[in-house]
Parts: sequence; C-alpha cells; structure tokens
Amino acid sequence: MAKSRDNVVMQGASGTVGKMLVFRQRGDKTIIARRPRNGAERIYSPDQLRVQNRFLDASLYARKAIENPELKAAYQAKANINQTAYNVAFKDFYTAPTIRRLDDRAYNGVIGDLVSILIKDVLMVKEVMVEIQDEEGAIIEAGYAENVDTQGIEWYYTATVDNTDYTNSIIKVTMTDTPGNTYSEVKSYGEDTNP
Repeated sequence: MAKSRDNVVMQGASGTVGKMLVFRQRGDKTIIARRPRNGAERIYSPDQLRVQNRFLDASLYARKAIENPELKAAYQAKANINQTAYNVAFKDFYTAPTIRRLDDRAYNGVIGDLVSILIKDVLMVKEVMVEIQDEEGAIIEAGYAENVDTQGIEWYYTATVDNTDYTNSIIKVTMTDTPGNTYSEVKSYGEDTNP
C-alpha cells in the first residue's frame, strides 16, 4: 500500500484503475493499494472466518456507535488527524483493554485492604470485576472495583473477606469495555505488572 501527499497529479483521486490499483482518500492522504480479489472462489480456514466475523462485528458496532451523538463525540475526541469517530469506534471494539498496573502492595488479606488497578483502553472501561482466588483457583471473594476517575482508567477493589494465605493468592480481573466486550487477566499476588 502506497501513500501520496501533496501530489498534484494524484490529489483527490479515488476509484479503480484497470484491474490492478485502487485509489482511496483518507484525510489529506491518497492511499494507493492493490485491487481486492474476489473472495467467492476462496476457501477460508476457521481462523480466517473467525477474524472476518470479528471484523464484521466491529464494523457493525462502529456504525451503531456513531449514530449516538454522545458516543460519536467521545470517539471523535480520541481520533487523530487522519481518523474518524468510526475508525476509533472500530478500533475500540477490536482492541482489548489491558492492565497497565495492578498494585496489590496494600492487600494483606484483611477486610478493607485495597487492590489498585490501572487500565488502558481505546475509550474507557465501564466495569471491572475482581476475584481473589486461592492457589488452586477456588474463589475466596469476588466483587466490583470502584472507578475513581471519570475516564475509566483507575480502579480500586476493597477486600471483603479475611484471607490468611494471601501471599499465595491469584487475582483475576475481568474488564468490560464500552462496546460491551469482556476480557480477563490473571495475576499472581505480588507479580510485577508495571510495563
């Protein structure tokens, strides 16, 4: 895929040239790409079909998201110069949130102890569920973390059960993002999660 900027000949070009090239506009850039193949004769593997279905789901979500004026404005605020709200909404559906930091130093197995979680997402995480498990995976306690900012980035979970064997605990964090997808990450107690 080639990109052309400030080219008098190519500026504003779009469409197909012969059966080889396609010109597209993306912001101030002209994108030149190979013409897509007709997929009718192609047989797809299960993994390829899964990716295609996920791509379609992301596309449908993005279309629906930009119909909502508030959501469209939120996505547009995250867009860079060559992106639209649709592009950012699509990426939000397709990209899983990640735990940037899980700080369990204040958790000593006592009711009221805190686990701090810093989460990165394209737009924002709406809900965070925390499970504290023993080393065999049995759930000791579970509950929702509380968001302490307005961007869905920093979350705190307050312990509700005494756990005398807290040093062997496993912490499972399940995040639900704006599109409604859920993702889980599991960390051992004391595991360094700083990137």
